[in-house]
Amino acid sequence: MTFKRVGIVLVLLAATLVATAKPPRIRTVVKTWTMPSYSAVADTIPFRDTVMLNYHDVDLEQRYSISSTTNGNVLVSPIESRVINDRLYTIEDPFGWSMSPYVVTPQQQRYFNTTTPYSSVSYKRGFVTGHEEHDINFLFTGNINKRLNLGVEMDYLNSLGHYANTAGKLYRGTVWGSYTGAHYSMHAAFSWSDLHSFDNGGIRDTADLRSSLSSQDLPVNLNAMTRYRYLSGYLHNQYAIAKEREYHDSIEVIEDGRRVKRDTVKVEYIPLMTFSHIFETNNSNRRYIEKTADQGFYDDIYCDSLRTHDTTDVLTIRNTIAVTFCEAYNTKLKFGATVFAMNECQRFMNDSVPYDSIYDYRWTNNTYVGGAIHKHSGSIVHYDVQGKVCVVGYKIGEFDVNGRLATTFKAGNYPMVITARAYAKSVKPSVYLQHFRSNHIWWDNTFNFTYRFMGGAMVKYDYKWVKPRIDFSFENITNPIYVSVSDWKPRQHMGNVQVITGDVGVDITTPWVNLENRVVIQHSTNDSVMPVPIAILQHRLYYHGTWFKALDAQIGVDVRYFTKYHAPVLCPATGMFATQQNMEVGNYPWMNVYANFYVRSIHLRFFFQYQHINHLFMKQNIDYLTMPNYPTNRDVFRAGVAWHFYN
Repeated sequence: MTFKRVGIVLVLLAATLVATAKPPRIRTVVKTWTMPSYSAVADTIPFRDTVMLNYHDVDLEQRYSISSTTNGNVLVSPIESRVINDRLYTIEDPFGWSMSPYVVTPQQQRYFNTTTPYSSVSYKRGFVTGHEEHDINFLFTGNINKRLNLGVEMDYLNSLGHYANTAGKLYRGTVWGSYTGAHYSMHAAFSWSDLHSFDNGGIRDTADLRSSLSSQDLPVNLNAMTRYRYLSGYLHNQYAIAKEREYHDSIEVIEDGRRVKRDTVKVEYIPLMTFSHIFETNNSNRRYIEKTADQGFYDDIYCDSLRTHDTTDVLTIRNTIAVTFCEAYNTKLKFGATVFAMNECQRFMNDSVPYDSIYDYRWTNNTYVGGAIHKHSGSIVHYDVQGKVCVVGYKIGEFDVNGRLATTFKAGNYPMVITARAYAKSVKPSVYLQHFRSNHIWWDNTFNFTYRFMGGAMVKYDYKWVKPRIDFSFENITNPIYVSVSDWKPRQHMGNVQVITGDVGVDITTPWVNLENRVVIQHSTNDSVMPVPIAILQHRLYYHGTWFKALDAQIGVDVRYFTKYHAPVLCPATGMFATQQNMEVGNYPWMNVYANFYVRSIHLRFFFQYQHINHLFMKQNIDYLTMPNYPTNRDVFRAGVAWHFYN
């Protein structure tokens, strides 16, 4: 009986140890990539969601550009970058260009592959009585197995605005899935963005900024609202012809409670040729609403003298077939090549006047053919050149050729990256730029093609203490289209406009103090067609260190500034920015103080920030305008937290 009892005790003890033993810890590895081109070649991008430095600046506006024109609501607003090279034209609808940073196109969608499930939730808030700002983000992604990944991301932004009729709200979400097999791979995504933005037409008199009136009580020019909705679906199927190759590797196994490495033989598949089909559809819908049509802001009223309800809608359906000869296929020259054909069907609707087949409902059909060569393997030189031309349809003759060449090598003991890029394209003006009807604005145009040529280069050197970066570009635009503030209508400049841009960054790092500097110098040969500030500056001075071996801290100040120029002004009825020569804005610094923290053990980030703190001692300076008659927010205290869950 004694031995039996001892045996029972030993069995119970063993069972307890097994039950309480921790499973082997799996290291979290998150890989991300996008599908940016019609040649269906994936582009790996860095995963920066858990980076602590400058966490206070990861808002949509700050990620878009270091300096942007808005209606004063810095969280949700129609927006255009002051840096020419940062401007987005990823949406076919020209009335949606000012909303581009708030949507996720199929080419911008991130796909993931994770060794462990990853999720994060963040909440940021601006603490201003009666003008609160809320920014909520949720992301979850995880692998069902080594090849199949699913994920979802959602954003909610809500800002009441500091001035009358500048409130904004955004609902945005994406759902995606990817399967990356040895032969078959699939990428699928669906995204939606619903943005509500009020517009006040600017304050009536900028001198009122010196008065004792609260910002919400300042008289404004307009009471209007825009609702913009963008939906997109994407499905990419690919089959690869591949050959098997055996290689030796080692794996970790657990024997007697210890990790032991064992040699093994694995098989990998080297793709030689792939066949792809890409289906893409998106819908861009914009509504402009005024409860009272006659507010004295516009010169004309065409349809309804009581209220305004203008609607534009663009539906796009694309099908692309591509054949890629992979880099492993070309054993001598070591580059890949792709040929593809794409059909694009588009429907344009203009629902502001009684039905008219010319202006209210129009279908176009375009067929493109193109190709690409690319080299993504190797450690020294990578390049990607692709082009397409429209051979049938409304856009016949439109072409786009672009290329990029990058090389990385060591200069001393530190890496240097040199990148060259160029493009040449012709753009057929959108149907909306040719014909448009609304309650306040009508036009009929016969615009010619716009031709653009750009060449640029970037040099980056990651030295230990000093990290310089120089980016230079030159762009020539022939027959550019712009909007004039005199009548809010698009016009075409029959000639050339050149824009020269120099972007210089120097980051200085020491064990305690860090200084980040970025200066953008721009010059436009025609200020009335394409106005840009000569200089845009951003400087960050901060302390960065680790406290108690568990808490990373960043405490500092940042300053932004741009020189005076004839900034464009927003046309609320179309959402397009119009050039003007009556008023200059700029020559005013925006200063923020902030503190970022990261708790390593629980993967928790949080920050505190006082935005536009210099307004406290510069209240009599009324130059804090983002565009004519549109002041930006006064001083604001913000805070936020982000919690990441993995391992």
